[in-house]
Amino acid sequence: MKNYIATWVYLDSPEEKSKYPNTGGDSTSPEFQAVYWRCIVLFYETSLRFHRDKTHLFFTNTRELPQVDGLEIADFFKKNKIEVVPLKNLYPLPPNYFGSFRNQFFEFSIIDHLSKIMSDDDILILLDSDCVFSKSLQPAFDRLHQSTAPALTYVVKHEEDYEMHGVTGNDMRQISADLGLELPSNPYYSGGELLFAKGTFFKHVADDFKSLYDNLIERHQQQRIKFNEEAHVLSYYYYKLGAVMGGMDQDIKRMWTNRNYFRNIEPTDHERTIWHLPNEKRVGIEFLFGLIKNGESLQQMEELQYTKLLRDSLLLASNHKLDYYKVFKSKMNSLLRALKIVGK
Repeated sequence: MKNYIATWVYLDSPEEKSKYPNTGGDSTSPEFQAVYWRCIVLFYETSLRFHRDKTHLFFTNTRELPQVDGLEIADFFKKNKIEVVPLKNLYPLPPNYFGSFRNQFFEFSIIDHLSKIMSDDDILILLDSDCVFSKSLQPAFDRLHQSTAPALTYVVKHEEDYEMHGVTGNDMRQISADLGLELPSNPYYSGGELLFAKGTFFKHVADDFKSLYDNLIERHQQQRIKFNEEAHVLSYYYYKLGAVMGGMDQDIKRMWTNRNYFRNIEPTDHERTIWHLPNEKRVGIEFLFGLIKNGESLQQMEELQYTKLLRDSLLLASNHKLDYYKVFKSKMNSLLRALKIVGK
């Protein structure tokens, strides 16, 4: 049995430009893409601190690895024995398929590749690059290995009545039924920041998604409800293949840290193994990347120092300068949404 840890980046061409609400800017520009390269370096730096016995993979659609703020990304990967896997996007989406996250189906090109290299009992975790590790994930690897389930998921909110990226819980249930999967109630939505599964899961999905992709494109052309992004699709497969829904809830959290808009940090959140930090791409993550670029090793840092550095850099409200206008605007929008005066 082999264990893998991986993340990925897809660099948009001018024809593939899309919206990424937590990053902002032109998704084809070097400045925009540098934000993700900084995340990627920190991701591997924090993982390698705890997981030198795991195989680290990096998936991308480019063979050109840049220099970012003076750091050669290729040199960082080589030094840390991170395998770079360039892949073609097998499942492109039409420009008007969905307004945001247009490159997310690249994940199924990754799954297609994994299905060819993994044995049935191998385990891989694929995470968004704006995640960091605060401690070892070995207990979760052990948990999945001992389970008969093919995957463990992270359920962002245990709700059946929801709307996520243009698809409601009712929509998810209806689309699943159209695909032959009858569910007794609306399925939970499992977050796309984490895919933690055995080789058997990747093989089943890779084999089935080719026809599902054609179905989704047809539904789009017919203006029918459809899965808009990869987490919708994966949530469907989790139910179809018998994953443990919420089996990773104790290990990871989508942490919103910007007090000007929304903040969900709780006192014990620092104890979770994986922190997903969408608001920190241009704040704490950029700061920590700067330390690595200047020669600081987070891999070798003393434990208490490392823990304090992560908490102080990534979880403090004071890291986000208070903007009273933004706070007022955010609260008013929340109130109006609650009253259903403005749309979600």
